[in-house]
Amino acid sequence: MKKLMWVVLTCFSITSFANERIESSLYDIDYASSGDNYHLILLTSGEVLKVEKGNPILDDLNFNKSNKGNKFSFRIDKNRYIKEFSLLDSDASPEQAFSASTLNETYVPTTVASMDVLKKYFKEAPYNPKESQCFNRAMGWSYGWWKNHSLRSMKMFIFFTRNYIRKYNFEWWFHVTPYAHVMDNGKVVERMLDVKYSSRPLATKDWSDIFMRNKAACNVITKYSDYADFPYTGDCYYYRASMYYYQPADLQMNEAWGYTKDNFNMTEVRAAFKEAFEIDM
Repeated sequence: MKKLMWVVLTCFSITSFANERIESSLYDIDYASSGDNYHLILLTSGEVLKVEKGNPILDDLNFNKSNKGNKFSFRIDKNRYIKEFSLLDSDASPEQAFSASTLNETYVPTTVASMDVLKKYFKEAPYNPKESQCFNRAMGWSYGWWKNHSLRSMKMFIFFTRNYIRKYNFEWWFHVTPYAHVMDNGKVVERMLDVKYSSRPLATKDWSDIFMRNKAACNVITKYSDYADFPYTGDCYYYRASMYYYQPADLQMNEAWGYTKDNFNMTEVRAAFKEAFEIDM
């Protein structure tokens, strides 16, 4: 099988927001309660922004909330407060692109022969120090490992509750990374392959502890609504999906309509490599 050529960079960066612009559509608004000073603005890209109580920007966002197809450019300050936003021209974006689907999927992930082999795959993955979207990095890595090694990996979504976001002023409402099953000391184990935030494959809890400032154990869910309907319960949730799933919208559609992805959507793959790694496919 022809190998995909990857540009590998070695720096490590932590996400930061400082007077920048973010382009995304709205996922949800978490309105401030009596004891809160700001509203949470959740974006489909995963970021969580803020609007002060009484700021008229919230009225404009509310007006646009029902149209999930609208995409905005947000200017934010260093504390992630929205200072202004504008509506962008609507077009077919990767967030709205879906592949062909089936109603009955049988997905069997690869079991990698050894931890040494998995570490070799991990080190081959591309890394770009610029800020990028986690779902694009995850798609790029998954596709590359499948293309180069026929590795059928999985993806782990971690969803952060509104309580956790407010308590720790957290910047995201979800994160996603590929993971693989690997034979280790005679047992098959899961190892997270988050090249952005670790230097090696990690056990699931060690991986989530990178983001969970209170080291909380995450509840395991098998339906997206178990998070969406209970966004204030606990601190975090794990959701396992096949390598073909791209964003939480896929998980919503899977539950609501039986939408099941059984192949890579190349529109999503090309967009992922372009945004995350600046590679044109």
